[in-house]
Amino acid sequence: MEPSTYSTRDVPPQVDSQSEESHSYVRRRESPSGQSCYQDAQETSQGDGLDPPTTPSPSISYGGVQGWQESLSGKMAIPPCTSKEDVDALLTATALPPVTKESLEELDLMWIQSNINLRVDINYDHDLHFMPVSGRKGDQKRQEARKYWLSLEAELRIRYRHAVLVSCAECEEISSALSPHSIRPLFFGPRLPQMVFKLKELLIILVPDRDQDQIAQYLDVSLLLQEASHGLLDVVRLARWLCELLTSHCAPMRDESAQEMAEQVRVGTETGDLHALVAGVEKLFAFLEAMKLDVANHQIRSLRYQLIDDTVAFQKDYFRTRINNGKLDVKPCRQWYASAVAKHRDCQRSGETRKTASLGSLIHGLIDYCLSANLDVPATLHHDKTRLRTMRDELQDILHLNICLSIFDQLIRHLLGPERHSSAMHSTLQTRIIEMKLILQSRIMDLTDGNTGPNLTVPDIWLQHGSAIALELTRAAYHVYKRAEFSLPDAEVAKTTLHLMSEFESERHHGSRARALASELEQAAHEYASTFQGMSTLAISEAQKQWYQLRQQRQPWRNTPDLDDMARRLAHIAVIHWMVWADLVYSEHAVEHDTTFEHEHGAETDSIRFSGGRENTGISMNV
Repeated sequence: MEPSTYSTRDVPPQVDSQSEESHSYVRRRESPSGQSCYQDAQETSQGDGLDPPTTPSPSISYGGVQGWQESLSGKMAIPPCTSKEDVDALLTATALPPVTKESLEELDLMWIQSNINLRVDINYDHDLHFMPVSGRKGDQKRQEARKYWLSLEAELRIRYRHAVLVSCAECEEISSALSPHSIRPLFFGPRLPQMVFKLKELLIILVPDRDQDQIAQYLDVSLLLQEASHGLLDVVRLARWLCELLTSHCAPMRDESAQEMAEQVRVGTETGDLHALVAGVEKLFAFLEAMKLDVANHQIRSLRYQLIDDTVAFQKDYFRTRINNGKLDVKPCRQWYASAVAKHRDCQRSGETRKTASLGSLIHGLIDYCLSANLDVPATLHHDKTRLRTMRDELQDILHLNICLSIFDQLIRHLLGPERHSSAMHSTLQTRIIEMKLILQSRIMDLTDGNTGPNLTVPDIWLQHGSAIALELTRAAYHVYKRAEFSLPDAEVAKTTLHLMSEFESERHHGSRARALASELEQAAHEYASTFQGMSTLAISEAQKQWYQLRQQRQPWRNTPDLDDMARRLAHIAVIHWMVWADLVYSEHAVEHDTTFEHEHGAETDSIRFSGGRENTGISMNV
């Protein structure tokens, strides 16, 4: 299901879907967010009998250099022997580990049930699941995590060298070379106490009640910190217990990771390699995150039918509340739909009823967006924006692919000559042409994949790869015609390139093929929508799932954009969109109701709250 390091955030999700996210769905760049239904970590932990460690770390003396003793409450001094990289990490890294109970909160059942983005997306994505966030935000998360673990390693090094060993010759040497008045120690907030506390919180939410006593016994935070301060903490025993505890509750496929974690901690401890030890701790937190992801994804799979079946009622309740609270301005949406109605009326087919014409107008508006370079959509389509943008890109891919295949046909006719260009063309040759077209589609799409950029449109990408595509087309045509080793004429490739680029540019300026394709798409989408209108949301979703599986089986190569598939997806979006928004925004009744509401209550409705759910949403889900 576009905070923590998942495809959704590090902070509890907020009710507005614009907040940052730590987890995300597999296919999304933007991740959903929803209002947190949970207390913050400190409140919850107090309820569990846990108190975050607030006592200062033990006083430390570095090799007899009294000036480096801890002098700030709850802070530790950074000794002179610390490297610049470690100092930077100690001063700037986050105070908490990358994975905490709070960062995993969006994976809780209540959040899954009440998150609007997930509730919309699950209708269309048959394999919707959470995964660690990728892309730019994922890179940022990984950098923050790396700095945190580096700071923990530096802290452990300070604790070991200057609290356990007491003496540090390097510190004494540096200090003796400096004037006592020039020494101004830096201090940092220790991360070890909070890390142990956050580890305990994570285990409490991931482990069943029957094993909570074990957690209380083995993870007595105060005792562990005291043992650590005196160098008496048996880290290997603790890691072994964690491995046994986690493997008894995680998916079998995770067992090996838990064992690797325990082994890495053992090796790091026994060899005195703090880097290896911290790497083992890092694996532990990554393992806990994976466990929570497994649980959340299992819940999504289990609740999928119920969430889809209830999607219209849930969305109407959610968006009605936002409209009444003044958080969603629907007037521009009405204007957009009115414009779509007017445009559809100009090309309306005979025999359309009022009901089908209303949905037909919506489909016309959606296709209009797919043809437009404008990225703005009305607020009612905000949660479908990514799907529509994908279809717009696919429409351009289909269009340019058709141009390429048309030029391939022309090349074949040119090579065959007039004497063989007839209905008597040999059936074997026809079969070879059909097979080559399938291969060509896959090869050409491979050339244009993965080249998107912030200011790069799909037509730009096709123009950018025009020469390579022309070479592929010419080579394929000669291969079909000659079937043996051949020397590809440079002049023929250059001629094909010029022809292809000319066709691309012509379409960009005139758009005749795009309009014809859009008309074909609209007709097919309207037919599918007419069928879907008589079905439940769950029945539509299941029909789409079966269609997708059959399509996967039929494709001998990779899946290439397909107009019929687009028509089905567009019809699916349109039908559910109409079910949700027709009475809320588009119908005459909605306009009259809105006018009456404003007259009775005033245009400002921010103070209105609805009971029966969370504040600001009015949503109460019982699944």
